[in-house]
Amino acid sequence: MTRPLPCRPYPGPRRCRRAPLLNHEYSMSQPTLSRPLLHALSPLWRPAWSRLGGLLFLLAVLLLAGCPKDPLGADNRLALVALGQCRHAQALQLTDRAIAQGSEHNVQQALMLKAAILLDVGDRAGAEALYPAIAEAWQTARRKELTPARRARELRLFLDVARDQRVSAGLAPDCGLPGAGVDDV
Repeated sequence: MTRPLPCRPYPGPRRCRRAPLLNHEYSMSQPTLSRPLLHALSPLWRPAWSRLGGLLFLLAVLLLAGCPKDPLGADNRLALVALGQCRHAQALQLTDRAIAQGSEHNVQQALMLKAAILLDVGDRAGAEALYPAIAEAWQTARRKELTPARRARELRLFLDVARDQRVSAGLAPDCGLPGAGVDDV
C-alpha cells in the first residue's frame, strides 16, 4: 500500500500540492512551498554584489569630489565658529586672512562677518567704517547694489547664528560683554 502524499491546503477549492521530501529535490529553478522567498530573491541576490561595487565606487567618487563651492569659505566658516565661542580676536584674525586670500565672494562674506564681529563686541563705529568696503565688495561679487536693509539682514544672520551656537554651548548670548548687542543694526 502506498502512502498518501503530504498536502498543504490552499485557499479556495481544496487542492493539495506535493511537498518535497528530500533535500536533493530542492531546486532554485523550481519554486517550492518551503522556499518561496529564497526563490523570489535569488535573481536579486547574485547581482547585488556587482551593484554594491558600483555603488561603493560612486560613493567614493562623490566623497573625493567634495562640495564644489563653499558659500562662506573655510576661513569665514572657522571665524563664525570662533564668534560662536566668544573668541572675537581669533574670529577677526580669520576674517582678515579670508580678506587677504579669498575670492571675491569670500572677501565680501569676510567683510560682512568682520562687521558683525565688531558689532558683537560693541564697536559700532568700527563696523560702520566697514560699510563702504562691504558695499563695494558686494557690488563686485554679486553685480548688484547692497541696500541698507539687506546689509542689516546679513549682519543679523551672522549674529543670530553665533548667538544660537552660544546658547547651545551654554554660554551667555552676549558673551558677557558690556555694550554688546545689535538691536538696531
